[in-house]
Amino acid sequence: MVMRLGNQKNRGMALLMALVMVAIASSLAAYIWYESQLSIARIHNVKQSYQAKHYSQGLLLWASDILREDYNQDGPQYDSNTDPWLQGIQGMPVEDAILSGSLTSLDNKFNVNNLVIKGVVSEAHLQYFRRLLSTLEMDLAIADKIIDWIDADQIPLPGGAEDFIYMAKTPAYKTGSKHFQHIRELALLDGLSPEDYQKLIPYVTVLPVFDANGTKMNVNTLSPPLLKALHLAIANEMALQLNQNNAANFQSMNDFFQHKSVQYALFDTSIQNEIRDLADVQTRWLQAEATIQMEGQVFQMYALLKRNITGDARVIYRSLTPLLP
Repeated sequence: MVMRLGNQKNRGMALLMALVMVAIASSLAAYIWYESQLSIARIHNVKQSYQAKHYSQGLLLWASDILREDYNQDGPQYDSNTDPWLQGIQGMPVEDAILSGSLTSLDNKFNVNNLVIKGVVSEAHLQYFRRLLSTLEMDLAIADKIIDWIDADQIPLPGGAEDFIYMAKTPAYKTGSKHFQHIRELALLDGLSPEDYQKLIPYVTVLPVFDANGTKMNVNTLSPPLLKALHLAIANEMALQLNQNNAANFQSMNDFFQHKSVQYALFDTSIQNEIRDLADVQTRWLQAEATIQMEGQVFQMYALLKRNITGDARVIYRSLTPLLP
């Protein structure tokens, strides 16, 4: 009887061990299958990302070509809100994807980085920005805060703020001590409420500053408040007439100055030269957006483009997030 019980116990242990081994083998098989499926998915995603990147580069080449062709077709080189390149590409099918692309002008706003050029405050751009703030009925001290954010010193302007102000906040942070990289950085300015931020960003942008003249705005694409801020001689009604319901189409700055609404107000050559330092009739800075749909997935990519005198454009930098708010 004892031997029989011992045999049964041994057989039970053997069966238990067999079940454990089967469980371990099943777990290993499931793990190996999961890892292989995960590797396949990773490879597939990497392949799609690689393809999407190449499609986006193709769209950037399209953008450069269409911008160059725009200037080849124009006699005088100028841009407006009615240019064909603003229509973009929508839903263009290719072998394994659907492509969409668009170009957005960035010269239709004031570049706040113009306030400090090569470490020095640009008086012409500062006066313009103060006029814009006044037109928008906003605190003129915002200009000082932006300058203090950009400049390298720690000496606050009368309405500004340097690191000791921002380090007292929770959480603490410091000024950039360089040009703004994205428009959202403006939300970090001391004393700028969310309401004021939302009020300001339709009229300003941040662009790189490569030379002593800064970037210029395009008078054909400026909204009435931005046009009014060009000079104190421009009244509200004049700005509305210059804007022409967003359809202004001045082929040169001379055409702009000869418009019936301002031909007497802006007759003086010194006034015209002040405005020429701030604006012209060309769009030189653009945001390119590429949207690639592949197998139910959507890839979006953005790029900052700088247009040269021949019309085509080069990529300044790429981003996975939009440059505009």
